[in-house]
Amino acid sequence: MSEINWGKIKWQSRRGMRELDLMLLPFVDIDLPKMDPSVVDDYIDLLDASDLELFRWLHQTATPNTERRQKMVDTIIACHATRAGREGV
Repeated sequence: MSEINWGKIKWQSRRGMRELDLMLLPFVDIDLPKMDPSVVDDYIDLLDASDLELFRWLHQTATPNTERRQKMVDTIIACHATRAGREGV
């Protein structure tokens, strides 16, 4: 990816489901910009999944359909865990 369109990524991360928004939006704002561009590509791939798939994967009631997506889900969960319990998250 040559140029990262953060506005588009943030817009696509707004899923309209509170449980997803509370995990994805802080990840995009805080964690993802610090990561390697290849991770950004993996995140963009993850956004192609449906809301229900994302919900199940991020709440660990189902397994992502690729290893790439599983790694991205694990990263989001780990980053979210560092913010759990803090106000506004």
